Amino acid sequence: LHTSPPSTINMTDESTTNDAADTAPVAPEESATTNEVVDESVVDTTNALSSVAIAAQADDDDAPSPPIHLGQPLPINLAANNLNAPPQPNEFLSLLPPCILPRISKLKSLNEARDAILEEYKVERAALERRYKEKMEPLFVERRGVVCGDFDEAIAKETSAVGVVGGSGEESGAEVAEGEVEDVVSDNDGEEGDEVGDEVVKGIPQFWACAMGHVDVIAELITEEDVDCLDFLTDITSTDSPDGQGFSLTFHFSPNPYFTNTTLTKTYEVPNLLTEDEPILQNVTGTTINWKPGQSLTHKETSKKQRKKSGPQAGQIRTVKKLERTDSFFHFFTPPKMPSLGDIIDEEEADAMEEMFDHDYDIAQAFRGSIIPKAVLWFTGEAMEEDMDGMMDEEMMAEMMEQQQQGGGGFNFGGGGGGAAGDEAGSNPFPPAAPGDGENPECKQN
Repeated sequence: LHTSPPSTINMTDESTTNDAADTAPVAPEESATTNEVVDESVVDTTNALSSVAIAAQADDDDAPSPPIHLGQPLPINLAANNLNAPPQPNEFLSLLPPCILPRISKLKSLNEARDAILEEYKVERAALERRYKEKMEPLFVERRGVVCGDFDEAIAKETSAVGVVGGSGEESGAEVAEGEVEDVVSDNDGEEGDEVGDEVVKGIPQFWACAMGHVDVIAELITEEDVDCLDFLTDITSTDSPDGQGFSLTFHFSPNPYFTNTTLTKTYEVPNLLTEDEPILQNVTGTTINWKPGQSLTHKETSKKQRKKSGPQAGQIRTVKKLERTDSFFHFFTPPKMPSLGDIIDEEEADAMEEMFDHDYDIAQAFRGSIIPKAVLWFTGEAMEEDMDGMMDEEMMAEMMEQQQQGGGGFNFGGGGGGAAGDEAGSNPFPPAAPGDGENPECKQN
């Protein structure tokens, strides 16, 4: 290893190095200082690497930001991934001493081995999740039947057999004696117990609309007109791809006056879905909604009369019709347009696109990870309380950590009382120093 000034690296080729070694052998009296020379060369090389890194960073800071060139796959975080830069030779490696390059190659081979193990993990995890989702599928099918009213009569008989919600034994008998359960059981004899006024209530009306309304990121999309249409929503299901690299959300509808589709599907291709890395969207596809005439919730037709000002038909009035976009949850099934290979957009457009895809993916994950597995808890609002409790716990913990860092109002590990000593102990988690010359006394047990 050749020694060079801190600001440069001696990149002498191999032939020159060998010639220098042949013409300048180390004298015996100089061999004692060989270790010192090697140590100095290592320090110089380290300083040189730091100088190269700083210079490269300075060059990058001064260079203007080129437009972002988007291609596939598209990361959720566009700003954090420099997609505009074409492949460039690694200039940094060309500045390193030749002896370091084999070591870097070894590290790359270790990283490739890690990637291979991760691929095995994703395959096994996908199979494991598929196995347990198959076990849960009958429960979701039965849930759909309960929501749609297929089991109303069976549930009524089952409830009557166990004394409605009353307990057993003496406690249940006491409730019957007070007339609190007896009247309910006698009236709930099938269809009559499900009547509200003159209308028979079947299943759980607006089950999914109510559950969706309790999730903030979804509720902000739903309008009053959407709620009427969501009355016909019978189920929401999620299906992961066999290789674990994506998922589909399917919304099932009964016949309704709004559109002819029986299902509306949204599919996400996410190659790293089963890893903890930031999700990368490779593709997103939705469903074209076949609206019935005059029933579209995403657009409305407006008419405007115009009078022709010139020409042979001057003075005549014509009616111009156009479609105007309206707020609606059903825009969710028309995903943002995925940029194609070769599209060039500026930084502002990239930020806007990033925000759109972020929001869209958050909605999808709210359905996949919250609404679908725990629909009844979101319907009743219990899941909202759990989320609020978790948020409060996080906020309280953050406040306590901040107080500790600031040295006030934190935990008193020293157990000190009032006064200056107590204040000092309250802000210092360590016990006070031992008296005397600084030596701790021998530990004694009572």
